[in-house]
Amino acid sequence: MNELRDWLRDGDPVASEPPLSEMDRRRMRQAIVTVGETQQSPFADWVRGSWGVATVVIGLTIAVGTTRWFTPGPDVRQAHVDAPSVAVPEHVTRRQVQLIAPGGTRVIWIFNADFKP
Repeated sequence: MNELRDWLRDGDPVASEPPLSEMDRRRMRQAIVTVGETQQSPFADWVRGSWGVATVVIGLTIAVGTTRWFTPGPDVRQAHVDAPSVAVPEHVTRRQVQLIAPGGTRVIWIFNADFKP
């Protein structure tokens, strides 16, 4: 690390120059102050304002797009499903549990009191 610093110091052309005179420093300061005090053109204000408006529009577009992206779609289910009919004796009460997953998977458990394995 010290080698690199030494190489940069040895190769610096400004290190061997004498310091600026007081008159040169005043002239540079005056040029900086003059540039800072000049009034900007109305075009610069218009450009800055249009950048601000463009930023707000892009932000709102992203916000609306992400809310539409993460909003779930309408729940689409089939209106009529032909299922095989099973004859159930009248004296037996049938209990069942249904589970419907968001992806459309449906699981139905039917509990049979007369079941014997």
